[in-house]
Amino acid sequence: MILRDGRNGLLKEASKLILALVLILVPMIAAAQTAETQQAQPAQESPAAPAEQGDYKTGRALFTGEKPFTNGGPPCISCHSAGIGALDGGVLGPNLTQIYAGPKRALLMIGWVNSPGLPVMGPIFSAKNITEAEMEHLRTFFSETAKQPAMASKTGSFLGAGAAGFVGIMIFFSIVWSGRYRKRNKGTAHDALWRNYGGKGGQ
Repeated sequence: MILRDGRNGLLKEASKLILALVLILVPMIAAAQTAETQQAQPAQESPAAPAEQGDYKTGRALFTGEKPFTNGGPPCISCHSAGIGALDGGVLGPNLTQIYAGPKRALLMIGWVNSPGLPVMGPIFSAKNITEAEMEHLRTFFSETAKQPAMASKTGSFLGAGAAGFVGIMIFFSIVWSGRYRKRNKGTAHDALWRNYGGKGGQ
């Protein structure tokens, strides 16, 4: 009788132990199988951004001013640069070469560009809105510039060209106006003094 009770007790304990092992092992096996299945499946690539519907050449022309904006706004290059053109662009605004490559791409929306709250662009483009079609062309243009590294600013070249142009204009007007001055004073007392006291005609 005692042996029978002891055997029954052992069977009950063994059953409990087996049940506990099953409850522990089954979730572990299921988790391992899930992990193997996930590893066997090829990694899914994140969906690519939809291709822009605009035209690159039109966007470039809008940026440089070769093509005017419909509502008369100034070209982007007057304040921004994007790594194009011999003298690049303006330095009042940031370089936009890489704007399409990062989170700032969200700024290429007419709702932001035409907002009157912007400190510089607001007063201009809130009155002379960029259209959605024009912004699509600009987005396509910037999607291409983003594939190139941002170039160093060409401000020095621009200043050098401006200084050379200023000097050239001053020389040109000096030649033109000196001739006009001599013609105006020819035959006058001033002309006689010039010729008699050191002028070329006083030799």
